[in-house]
Amino acid sequence: MKKLLLISQLLTFYTAAISIPALAHPTGDLISVDGSVLWSYVSPIDDPSHHACVMRWQEGAAPEVLVRSAYQASDYMLYNRGNVVYIIERRFVQATDAFESRVLKMKMGEEAVEIWGWFEDAWRVGEGGFVMEGDDRIIFAAYPAVYSLDKGGKPRKYPIAPSEPINGLKEVGSGQLLVMGEAACWLLDEKGEIVRSWNSLLNEEVENAPLNRNRIFDLDYRNGELLMAYWGQRSFETISGSGEKKVVAQYGDPLTPHWVTYHGNGKLLFASELRFDGSNPRPYLVFMKPDGKTVEIWKE
Repeated sequence: MKKLLLISQLLTFYTAAISIPALAHPTGDLISVDGSVLWSYVSPIDDPSHHACVMRWQEGAAPEVLVRSAYQASDYMLYNRGNVVYIIERRFVQATDAFESRVLKMKMGEEAVEIWGWFEDAWRVGEGGFVMEGDDRIIFAAYPAVYSLDKGGKPRKYPIAPSEPINGLKEVGSGQLLVMGEAACWLLDEKGEIVRSWNSLLNEEVENAPLNRNRIFDLDYRNGELLMAYWGQRSFETISGSGEKKVVAQYGDPLTPHWVTYHGNGKLLFASELRFDGSNPRPYLVFMKPDGKTVEIWKE
């Protein structure tokens, strides 16, 4: 898929941090773009003021900060169409006790430019995943539905087939959407009709789930295979086209999986160390090759 991994009622590190300020990140996405990998985090990692950043990794190079917000209590949400990246930047304004967001657009190798100015954002647009229909419309998930937002307008419910509450969405192919519920997900075609579904994704016997939330945090889909970051079970898992479920990586406390995406012929698996000692989460990003061997990309 809170990269599918993510809204006011969807578990993200931000929403979990209402009573635990030190756990206020990450909210955002992990995406593969034209040979690069981009993700959202905080820079510096121990920053108590929570300045969001977009990180980039390319094979053979160390991860680097690509974009850093000038605002405290900020977050970035990411979406790409080819080599064009759309970035929703969100900040919390203490003076008005409200969130504000704007939309940036960039091509890889170029500077990001603002295409939507700051607007009040009670919906936390993009936190549950989003898609841009051109430069002037955002399709986004916000529990319990999917909505469309035109530039300068107000969100309207967006018609899609699943009748169950929706937590998140991700574009996974030309016009295809992967949408996520609490324990199920659906692959939709360009008309919003269900072409494939996966049910009973959760292991109801999980014990000691992080923050007592037994949930799938993020999903991705390619060539019949579903890739999952299973927050509650601290595992990364796949479901094959024939329905076979496999745990591809199992972590222990304090590592907590939250983002996944396919990259080249392999898989990117992003977890963070989630602690309760007043420190910020620490990243752990690996690239899993087709043979199952992993390469550590980022660990702090």
